[in-house]
Amino acid sequence: MSILFYVLTLLGCALLYLSHRHQAWRRAPLPALPARLGGAALLLLALPCGLSFLGTATTVFVWLVLQMLAFGLFPFIALLLRRTEA
Repeated sequence: MSILFYVLTLLGCALLYLSHRHQAWRRAPLPALPARLGGAALLLLALPCGLSFLGTATTVFVWLVLQMLAFGLFPFIALLLRRTEA
């Protein structure tokens, strides 16, 4: 369940990122409403997975820190991908 916690959190963040108009991974963003609902659902589904092996405060802390890390690094991943293509 621990891997599922991390994967669901990162996939939820990725869907939210890809639905934004300033995302840089694709030529056009994903449709806003379905992608944002899916991303929010994945983020909320990650919480019970984290609660199954961590305490409540620890789960919420790790969940929030992982989101901050993902949203901070996703734009730079696009820059790295562009650099390797050139």
